[in-house]
Amino acid sequence: MNGRIFVETLKKIGYPNANQLNGEHFDWWFDIGDERIFVEWFCNTVNEQNVLSEEELNGLKRLEVEDCLLDQKDLDQVLETRPKDVKSKYGNLEEMTVDELESEVEVLQLTRNLKIQRRNKQQLMVTKIHHLPMQLRDQEDECARLLREIHQQLVVENAKLNRTLLKIHEEVQELSSAYSSTEAEKKPEQEIVFMSQLALDRYLQQEEQCTSALTEYTKKQFFQGIVELVASSDVEKFQLVHLTSQPVQGQCNEVLEEYKQQMARIQAAYSSGQRQLILAKAKEQSTEARLQYLEQIISSMRTRKLTDDANGIKAKKSSLAKELTSINVQIEELINEELPDLIVENAQLLNMPVVNGNFDLQMSRQDYCTSKQDEIASQLIKQKARFELLQLAYEIELCKHRETHRQLENLAKNLNQSREDFVKRLEIMSDKSLLPSNKQQTLIDSSDTTTARLAEILVGDDEQQPFKTYSGLEEGAKKLQKEVVCLKDQLKATMHNQSFLRLTLESDIEKLQSVMYTGSKQLLLHSEELSEPLQKLESQLQRLPQIIGNIADDIKSKNKMLSSNSICRGERSLYVHFFQDPDQLKKIVGDFERKFQTRSIGLDS
Repeated sequence: MNGRIFVETLKKIGYPNANQLNGEHFDWWFDIGDERIFVEWFCNTVNEQNVLSEEELNGLKRLEVEDCLLDQKDLDQVLETRPKDVKSKYGNLEEMTVDELESEVEVLQLTRNLKIQRRNKQQLMVTKIHHLPMQLRDQEDECARLLREIHQQLVVENAKLNRTLLKIHEEVQELSSAYSSTEAEKKPEQEIVFMSQLALDRYLQQEEQCTSALTEYTKKQFFQGIVELVASSDVEKFQLVHLTSQPVQGQCNEVLEEYKQQMARIQAAYSSGQRQLILAKAKEQSTEARLQYLEQIISSMRTRKLTDDANGIKAKKSSLAKELTSINVQIEELINEELPDLIVENAQLLNMPVVNGNFDLQMSRQDYCTSKQDEIASQLIKQKARFELLQLAYEIELCKHRETHRQLENLAKNLNQSREDFVKRLEIMSDKSLLPSNKQQTLIDSSDTTTARLAEILVGDDEQQPFKTYSGLEEGAKKLQKEVVCLKDQLKATMHNQSFLRLTLESDIEKLQSVMYTGSKQLLLHSEELSEPLQKLESQLQRLPQIIGNIADDIKSKNKMLSSNSICRGERSLYVHFFQDPDQLKKIVGDFERKFQTRSIGLDS
């Protein structure tokens, strides 16, 4: 319901200037409770039949002007003037009995009630019929609005899908151009994406230039024969060189022979020089000894002691001559036998500085060669590292290409599967049995398997009705909808009950926690409010046996007293009657009063 329906109702009953009204100005009426009920009743009930015509309005106005309208009293008087001898349509009522009239009245009342029910039903049907176009119009407007919204959504989604497909197409083209294998397919302005697309000619040319430069540098630094010089510096060669030894490995014969000749000349010169040096030193020492001896003689001659010791000198001279002969023999032996051997040995030791210098030269050459080798090796290692880095980059890119290829294969499979599914859906949708027909069908076609299976699910197999109809399918759907609504209502009620029970359980748990736990979050076996009464009760329970014993002693003493005193027994019986049998107590008291009165009368007499 809205203001537009209210304006259309005013147009139906011929309200003046109803075409100029706007329905949106009356929408607020349908948001208010009381006025909404009246306006909905007005829109659903009022129609052209409830409006007076122009003739009826003019006649009513004339009667009002002429003051010819009758009130209730005048109308009753006019009805009383009706002639009594006029026959009614029911015949002569005086001839019928009371029972017949009552039965006829009952029949007429039943007929009247039935007609009233029929009239009410027809009014409801008329109201529904009048209200049905409005509902259908509202539903049509709602469907149109939903259709427009869905259409707009589909347009937006279609635009998004088109943009997405265009973007995918561009990216696929870029990807295909990036993976183009031939140079002719590549565009000149295309950027290089992969490392495999890089031209390595310049890099390889630079590496070749580097290699050639390194080769030239190696040739310059390592001249011909340096390897033999360095290789000859073995540990076994660090020893004295014997001229008669075998030729050293790694040295040429000419160099070795020259080296031997030079060492032989040095040793021969050294031997002769040492021999001459030793002989010269011996002569020098002998000359010095003679000079000393002559100086002694001269000194003794000066002191004139030589004549005194002539005999002694002769004896000493003979002894010295003997010693001199023995010394000369020893000197000849030393000069001929021991001295040559010592000189030869010393000459051999003369080779040590030469050998050390030679070895130092070889070690310096080896150090120089090692440093240059390290320098060249570092350059070679750098070059190898560059090649290995390039190889590693190619291997990583190859792994990525393989992964991309695998993903593209999976994507192609998925796209082929989607295309096959789409083709199948198109084939199913192009089925003639699914196309809408102008003829309204009541029975479900056997070729329409989807609708037939849906009917089996909703309606089931009915032996009385072998053919499945759309009306039965609709009834089954409505029934299922009702069941779903009932189940939803039951589920809501159950959820409400569960939520209520959960809330009550949570509140009870909170209360129990507040009772069972103190502020320090320690579990209490009893409440703090009950601790003091429980202690009092415990103390009373401890005193209870003593109290019971006292009561038992008191009862025993009272039983003894009752057994020995009749007055106490009478008082006890009166107390019992006072609490349990008041009538008996009254009777006993009355007997006592009569006995007392008789006794008083007897005493008076």
